[in-house]
Amino acid sequence: MEGQPEMTLLGELRRVAGLTQEELAERTGLTVRGISNIERGRVARPRRSSLEALARGLGLRDAQVARFVQHYVPEAPGAPSDTPPPQTVAVPAQLPAGSSAFTGREREIKELDALYAGRGQRVFVLEGMGGVGKTSLAVHWAQSVRRDFPDGQLFANLRGYGPGAPAEPGEVLHSFLRAFGVPAADVPADLDGRSALLRSVLATRSVFLLLDNARSADQVRPLLPGHAGCVVLVTTRTTLHGLAVSDDAHRVLVPPLDDDEALSLLGRLVDRGRLTDRAALADVVAGCSGLPLALRIVAERLAHDRGLAEVASAMRSAGDRLDALTTEEAATSLPAVLSWSYRALPAGVAAALRLLGRHPGPHWDSAAAAAALGTGVPEARRLLQALVAGHLLDHRADGRYEFHDLVRDYARSLDTETDPATRLARHYLAGAVVAADAVAPRDPHRRPLLTDVDGDGFAFGSADDAAAWLAVELPTLLAIAEWSAAAGDAYARDLSTVLWQALRVHGHYGALHTLHGHALAEARRDGDSVGQQQALSDLAAICARVGRYDEAIEHLTASLDVEGSVVGTARALTTLGTVYAQLGQYESAAHHLRRAVTLALEAGDTLAEGRAYGNLGFVHEHRRELDAALECYHRQLDIALAIGDRASEAISLHNLGDVYRALGRYEEAREYLVRSLGVSRAAGHREAEGYALVYLGLVHLHLGDAATGRSAEEEALAVAAATGIRPLETLAHNALGDIARATADRAAALEHYLRAREVAQLTSEQHEEARALEGIAGTYEDAGEAEKGRPYRRRAQDLYQAMGIRS
Repeated sequence: MEGQPEMTLLGELRRVAGLTQEELAERTGLTVRGISNIERGRVARPRRSSLEALARGLGLRDAQVARFVQHYVPEAPGAPSDTPPPQTVAVPAQLPAGSSAFTGREREIKELDALYAGRGQRVFVLEGMGGVGKTSLAVHWAQSVRRDFPDGQLFANLRGYGPGAPAEPGEVLHSFLRAFGVPAADVPADLDGRSALLRSVLATRSVFLLLDNARSADQVRPLLPGHAGCVVLVTTRTTLHGLAVSDDAHRVLVPPLDDDEALSLLGRLVDRGRLTDRAALADVVAGCSGLPLALRIVAERLAHDRGLAEVASAMRSAGDRLDALTTEEAATSLPAVLSWSYRALPAGVAAALRLLGRHPGPHWDSAAAAAALGTGVPEARRLLQALVAGHLLDHRADGRYEFHDLVRDYARSLDTETDPATRLARHYLAGAVVAADAVAPRDPHRRPLLTDVDGDGFAFGSADDAAAWLAVELPTLLAIAEWSAAAGDAYARDLSTVLWQALRVHGHYGALHTLHGHALAEARRDGDSVGQQQALSDLAAICARVGRYDEAIEHLTASLDVEGSVVGTARALTTLGTVYAQLGQYESAAHHLRRAVTLALEAGDTLAEGRAYGNLGFVHEHRRELDAALECYHRQLDIALAIGDRASEAISLHNLGDVYRALGRYEEAREYLVRSLGVSRAAGHREAEGYALVYLGLVHLHLGDAATGRSAEEEALAVAAATGIRPLETLAHNALGDIARATADRAAALEHYLRAREVAQLTSEQHEEARALEGIAGTYEDAGEAEKGRPYRRRAQDLYQAMGIRS
């Protein structure tokens, strides 16, 4: 691309807005010529008033206007007088450093340059075999154009081919949004929400995204920006036909280096005086098969105390080459280079390579390396640096270490006298205990207490730091649980117990489901009935949280068939009663919840007793037995205050507030709900916060303050989006429908009621579906179209009748 970024931003935004220069001129009062001159960079310093007019003509608002003005006039003081000051936005610069020895690839670079200059393509895919140098080429080219992207450069290793599962697009989106300064609490929980938010963040920015090691088009699509001013470069070992078809991606094949390029690379890395034996040199080049990684390893050895003939001899021996890494020419393979490099290592460093090859995660820090190696951290760092110097290990910009996937495969093929799996499992379990305790308090009735875990090596400055550690290490923690379930240990059950609340708080429901699946397999293998019961109950709770009620009932039924503990049975019954209540099956719900209260009392599990009372109150409330509901909720509150259960305290307070609202005692309702909101926010309990906001919004409506009520409901809806709690989403939409209907905004009312019905049907929540149907019918009746509303009211009455509720 020729020219400076400021020559193109206006044009890009105009094209995104779908405006011609003439149409923009009509909107702003500027001349077509003036707009054209700014677009082409012919005006060194456009007038601020012209820039502000252009920004508003393009549909930019608030801080976007300020950023647009300051893009062209960087020294301009502050924002326009009628807009708030621009927010401070992080400018990530995540591209890895390029190599000073990079050589060759002229054809691929020319193709990328031509595509970039043509501006017709904004997604480029480098594809080729493992070890062929796709990442090196991608970084080199990205560094050459990075100045065209003043708003930042993003990098992610998608781990499409390597240990463990590929990177989840949702987690990558989370890291990208955090890199731009989006608060963790504002990052949506669902993939679509995160993807949409990234597109919004990048809408007026020029950003370069390098997505390395992709496995599929589906992994890449959610990460693509919608703004034509951004460029995405993807590397992959597969052919992403789908990305080319659906997203106009242009595929660029990265073949092995030809002999001339390979020789040129060796010449840049090694003194040419050491490359005089033509026959040996030819054997080395042939053995490397044009793979830059192999050539770099060979060059390192040639530059330090190894002769060309010795290297060539090692390259001729195909017996040690990994079958999975052979090229089309059977006599050449990368593992020979790795084998020679490994044999040249000192004994202690070679042992470190073998042991680190057994690490189950994609990357690790020096403390985890020390656990794997059975050494102190200083000695581990020495060994790590030796492997980094030997090009057998990568030291990432964030300080963590990772193998190139090909080197890892080789390391795992080596025999080792000891297996570090148990040491690593104990290390990560200790970290999980300390981190989880920092995020959320332990439940003493959950198996196990883990009082013998030594967490002295871990310290977190805050709950956010602990949560960040858990997020980074989650792939390794899941890999340890998988290993444990197969190897005969108990770490999957330990981890599922320790991480239950901490991962729930931050919405890692997919990881929780996987973790508890391993815990269940492990418990079944060992005949651990208590472990089976707990894993099944937890799996059910995870499914219920995201609205998969049928699956939740299946797990809970299986849990109750296991002869576990009284505590486990009480909690399974509580969850089962809650699920039936959500489904509107109130008789079954009440039956199970009363049994849960009895068993909790028998077991002395006061926490479970209080929560069972709370769910029983929910049943009474929905059956319009309000006095009974108040009694249950007050009992739950008394227990919560007695044992210091802040979560139950917040929940019981907002439930009491909702009942008082239903009784028309709005001032009392507001008092309880404000208390609930304070407790939930102090405890970091976002679910309780969301429900308090929903009920408080309705109270404000009844008190005559619809605007404040609407604001509370919109906050509740944001909480639902961030946590993935579908029942809360349904409630918020129904409440927003009530507020819109009360203010005669019938279009908005129908929109919210229809969305509430849609979500309620997805999760089989009959009560909220009936509420939504009533709202739709009432909205039509308000407009004098009772005939349109009659089918909706009949359907609502049928649902209420099926639930045993008088409509």
